[in-house]
Amino acid sequence: MSRSLDHLDDRALVKLALENKQEAYTRLLVRHKDRVQAFISNLIVNPAEAEDLVLMSFDRAFSNLKSYNPKYAFSTWLYSIVQNLCIDHYRKNKLSFVALEEAREAEEVNPEDVLIAEQQRQAMEKMIARLKPEYAQVIRLRYMQYYAYEEIANELGIPLGTVKTRLHRAKSKLSEIIVRESHE
Repeated sequence: MSRSLDHLDDRALVKLALENKQEAYTRLLVRHKDRVQAFISNLIVNPAEAEDLVLMSFDRAFSNLKSYNPKYAFSTWLYSIVQNLCIDHYRKNKLSFVALEEAREAEEVNPEDVLIAEQQRQAMEKMIARLKPEYAQVIRLRYMQYYAYEEIANELGIPLGTVKTRLHRAKSKLSEIIVRESHE
């Protein structure tokens, strides 16, 4: 790959990518892949699943590049996509874990699948435990117990707007924790 685009910042690369310049896509991928990989690997124990999520993250980002707002850092926008994919993956695995629990009772489960699901749950819980209690509480209710926003508001006796604000802040703080750990 040529180095002709190395001097360009992310915003300029996005502009070129939107003009269908393949090298701009490649440069963005190369520039951000290691950090995205580290971020995801802190949450997803299974290396094959983590790699799939890395590829899905860039695929989703590049497919939605037109929605990127250059007023903000490209990396911030990219990490919001990565974070949402990880949350979706966790939700899916949480449901798989419940199914594994049921299968375990019927003795039809692969023990390795149970171990991986449990390791992923523990990794996520460690990250959540580092949040302020009010943030951890809304994250657990929303993403582990699948409460709707209104249900969280009722459960905690707080306004709906407060629930949304806390969730937004909690996800931001969680991202910061994951990024900080990926650099350690």
